[in-house]
Amino acid sequence: MILKVSATEAGLVAESGPLSLLVTDRLALIPRLMHDSGRLCLTREVGHSSFVARLGGFDIDGWRVDWNSVEQLELAGCAVSGKSLIINAAASQHGREFYPPVEIGLTLTLDFYDTLPGVVTARAEYTNNGVQPLSIDELVSCRVLLDRRLDDPGRPPWEFASYLGAAGRWGDDYSVVWLDSQFNRRNFTGADPDKPGLGEGGGSPLVDLWSPSSGLAVASAETHPVWASLPVRTRGDGLVEAALSETPESRFGQKTVLQPGESTRSLRSALIAHRLDFHDAIRSWTTLLRARGLQILTGSPEACYKPYWKSWGFGLDFTREQIFGALDEIRRFGIGMAMLDDGWFTTYGDWEPKPDKGKFPGGGKDMREFVTKIKQKGFMTSLWWYPPGVERDSRLYEDHADWLIRNEDGSYPRCGRKLHYLCPGCQPAVDHVVGLVEKFMGDWGYDGLYLDTTGLSAAPPCFNPAHNHDSPLDSFTGQSAMYEAIYQAAQRIKPGAPVEMCICSLPHDPFKMPYYNVANASDPTNLTQMRRRIKVEKAFRGPSFCVGDCYQIPIHEWEEWSVPESFESAVGTGAQLTTLYSALSEAQRKKWQLWFGLYNRRMLSSGEYLNLYDLAWDRPEAHAVRKNGKIYYAFFAERWAGNKPLEIRGLLQGRTYRVSDYINGADLGEVSAHDPAINCAFTGSLLVVAEPVE
Repeated sequence: MILKVSATEAGLVAESGPLSLLVTDRLALIPRLMHDSGRLCLTREVGHSSFVARLGGFDIDGWRVDWNSVEQLELAGCAVSGKSLIINAAASQHGREFYPPVEIGLTLTLDFYDTLPGVVTARAEYTNNGVQPLSIDELVSCRVLLDRRLDDPGRPPWEFASYLGAAGRWGDDYSVVWLDSQFNRRNFTGADPDKPGLGEGGGSPLVDLWSPSSGLAVASAETHPVWASLPVRTRGDGLVEAALSETPESRFGQKTVLQPGESTRSLRSALIAHRLDFHDAIRSWTTLLRARGLQILTGSPEACYKPYWKSWGFGLDFTREQIFGALDEIRRFGIGMAMLDDGWFTTYGDWEPKPDKGKFPGGGKDMREFVTKIKQKGFMTSLWWYPPGVERDSRLYEDHADWLIRNEDGSYPRCGRKLHYLCPGCQPAVDHVVGLVEKFMGDWGYDGLYLDTTGLSAAPPCFNPAHNHDSPLDSFTGQSAMYEAIYQAAQRIKPGAPVEMCICSLPHDPFKMPYYNVANASDPTNLTQMRRRIKVEKAFRGPSFCVGDCYQIPIHEWEEWSVPESFESAVGTGAQLTTLYSALSEAQRKKWQLWFGLYNRRMLSSGEYLNLYDLAWDRPEAHAVRKNGKIYYAFFAERWAGNKPLEIRGLLQGRTYRVSDYINGADLGEVSAHDPAINCAFTGSLLVVAEPVE
């Protein structure tokens, strides 16, 4: 890659592919994205710095750059090639009278990647060049100020859509969140279960803001969870500020004082410039993380795409006979997997079959017979499980409380289900869950696993002295070790086994994604959320990765924690069809038969999701999936008038396509890249396919 670096009156300009990055003399980073329409820029040059160190109570950001010492080196420590730009700067801060000035040196490393256009990563190293120790209060990286008026002078400066990856509370939107003049969100990605107002904790350390023309994401570029925040706020002047912020804490063994001559490094951060919605920002970010060593799975084994039914329609009080009674019907629908949901076990931690009448009074023997009978009906089987959860009434708690995460005061933190956590940094605890996988899949015979609940989002810090952690944050940053062990055991027992993770209604993070091969829409609370989250997961994993719809539930059994039936929303976005119910009417049976049959014939869930539409700014909402040379489109709106055109995007130049409504069999005419519009009124949804005309 050629990194073109030039000096201008405004500062240094580094050009890498479509990305042009201005570095000002105060170390503000101003990215511009080159496009056919010119340079797209949303970031204001207002004299701010993108790197701020709060040291000794002072905000150090008045940098003076030594432009003569700028170096360009080959990128090191990464699986892809590129260039590094090294910039040195210094700042002085005069404080109280009679005190010596604060003198800070800064070495900023900016990395550009050959295969990642639009991405730059940054890491700052701060050195105390003064004579007094300084507390390290906060380090801020990649701070940007966005102004919508640069895109459209007539709009308010704060008018952006955003993706906010930090895990908050059940049901919160995170894929498309609209900013306003008072917007202020901390976006903390740490985990503190004793402060429920923060939510479960964890999530993805990425925030993205975009307008109709372009967008800019700020993210951590580390390959592990970070105890940090990505604050997004609208300032008093209307500009939108976003950054990556970290506050070291002595209780974690982190450096909190910078002695004279000492240095401290920030987290590695990233800026990602893109077009359309969050999709390409997330896609570029996960590609970056893969290049840096995080092996996020990009594909799913064939068995993962089977549509499945789960027993949750019968609730916690299910009986085996209820499940057996449902099998013939769901087999006629073309469903290939039956999953045993919550309610089958005695206690969290022990995970023994529940001996209640109608369940498994014979223990493991009954469970093995149960699995065998389901398989004899032609189904694969999967089992619900929450691996780290331990309740007080379990034998595990009584015998091995030393395996649990402990708070600083010696107490045991609790997740949202009021359960304690096995520590992922405690090897006997990890060995225990591996033994459970061997029991579930090796002894009982299950074909796959369904890992569930909000407590999967993040592991809190562990102060248990029995675990000999280097830092209490080891449990938090190393949470994925438990899921790696589970996944490896499952694949060793049954290669290609489906392993699904649902962090209920919260954003999933990339750090556990190497260790499950089925994603899902994360318990959406409305259909718009569902479709957006399917696109989010396709962006994280890959265009053909298996992403479940989070259940088709008949409208008479719908509750507010879920979404009602909308096969159109699932099939149209390329999702895996799944369902739960206790009983269907005859009309519903016909509907289920129709849609599961269509799913199995078309298999759009293994097609290629195409990022052609912006879920925030385009109307109507639209999705596209390519399969076997055809492109399938799904449009969603409460009502769409026939005199308003629908744009069919992604067509090859010089080709003509015939468009048809593949649900109702209606011919909608021909289109081409030169003339890509159709006119068709619809209510709710419209699913069409564009086939090349030979």
